[in-house]
Amino acid sequence: MGNFKKYSKYYDSLYEGKDYKKEVDFLSLVMKKYLPKKAKNILSLGCGTAGHDIILAKKGFNVFGIDGSKTMISIAKEKAKKENVKIDFKVSDITNFTVAKKFDFAMAMFNIAGYMAENESMERFLKNTNKALKKNAFLVFDCWYGPAVLKDKPQNREKKFMINDREVTRLTTQTFDVEKSVLNINFEIKEGNESITRETHPMRFWYLKELEYFLKNNGFELVKTCNFLDLNSNISEDKWDIFVIAKKR
Repeated sequence: MGNFKKYSKYYDSLYEGKDYKKEVDFLSLVMKKYLPKKAKNILSLGCGTAGHDIILAKKGFNVFGIDGSKTMISIAKEKAKKENVKIDFKVSDITNFTVAKKFDFAMAMFNIAGYMAENESMERFLKNTNKALKKNAFLVFDCWYGPAVLKDKPQNREKKFMINDREVTRLTTQTFDVEKSVLNINFEIKEGNESITRETHPMRFWYLKELEYFLKNNGFELVKTCNFLDLNSNISEDKWDIFVIAKKR
């Protein structure tokens, strides 16, 4: 995952409206329903700037965040310090990481699974995560559902926001690679009329049989799929964002 370079410093401003509290409440509901006992240690994979992690730490969980971006981790550390919470962080590729202890619960939020564009990446991600979990622990993640992505294809977008009294614009365009089940998302960040950075993020969309196959082959049992933030729903081709709950075998 070599993305999020100069883009990282704009990340929190871009997603200022993201409801991390609502998502953490959903994660808490999942843990309460599926874990045999209360989780203590949570592994946050692709933690970004720790939007979920800080809220979980305030709830009393021991959180360990891993992200491949040094800039993201640096921002996460500053935010955790400001919020006066203790979170351990590590800069590492989530397809190739090691940790010293075992965890009760692992999460890869905000479509981290989409960055596993190649089969080998998904294999390594799941194998490494499996090693880091206790027996009967759970892994959860959200991802894009293939039939919905193809039915409701994305449009080019423009988003404006302010940083230090300076207008910033993010331009987003997309190209499909249907054979690889990948949506290449092209971001350009501009400050005023100056182009600051261009990045392409290849994002994979998934099908249920694929997910079931990869999970089973890497030590997990697929327990539940639903629409994101709606544990009682059934997935459909009308919703892009789905949620996957898997148990370590």
